Amino acid sequence: MWYSPSHGLIKTPRAISKDGVDYPPQIFRKFSKAELANLGFHPARLSVADHRYYNTSGEEYNFDAATNEWVISYGSSAKSVDDLKVQMKSKVKSIASSTLAHSDWMTHRESDGGTAMPADWKTYRADVRAMSNTKEAEIDALADLDAVKAYQNDPIVEVRYTSTYDVDGSEVIGPGTKSHNIEVDKGTFGWPNAPDVEADPYHVRYE
Repeated sequence: MWYSPSHGLIKTPRAISKDGVDYPPQIFRKFSKAELANLGFHPARLSVADHRYYNTSGEEYNFDAATNEWVISYGSSAKSVDDLKVQMKSKVKSIASSTLAHSDWMTHRESDGGTAMPADWKTYRADVRAMSNTKEAEIDALADLDAVKAYQNDPIVEVRYTSTYDVDGSEVIGPGTKSHNIEVDKGTFGWPNAPDVEADPYHVRYE
C-alpha cells in the first residue's frame, strides 16, 4: 500500500500519471522504494486503535521521516468501561445459559418423576453456575480500561503433546511436549467440561 498527497491512497498497483508521464501498475512491484519516493509515492501503513475498546473517527495522514512512510491513523476515544463490563457480563451469562441448556432435559425428566440426573451432571451444572458468578464478580472488579484489556487478553502457556509415527504409520502421541504461548479472554476461557466431553489427547496442561 502506498500514498501520495497528489494521488491519494493506492491499495493495489494501478496505472498512474505523474508530471505528464504515464506509468503502468508494474512500477509498484519493480521500482525500488527510492525510485517510487522520487515520484512522490511512499509506503503507507495503518495505525488503528482496537475497535473493541475505542470508538474511531476521521482518518489522518502523517509522514514518518524516521521510517520514510505515511502513517494512516484515526481519531479515537475510549469506550465507556461500565458499558464494556455490561457487555462482558452479558456474554458470560449467555455462555452459562447456553451451556446449561444442553442438559436441561435431564432436569425436566427428573422433575417429572423420571430418571434422576446423574451426580456428575449435577456437579457439573453447579460448577457452571459457580463459574458464571465468579467471572461476573471478576468483571465487576475491573477498575479501568487497562484492566479490561488485561482480562480479555490474558497470556497463558498451553503445553501439548507432540506426536510421531511408528513403522506401521500409526500415530504415537507423546511423551514429547511443546509449549504454545496464547492469549485468552478470561470471560470465555476455562469453563467446566461436561461429563460427556471427549478429552483432548494432545492437551497436557495450562501454565
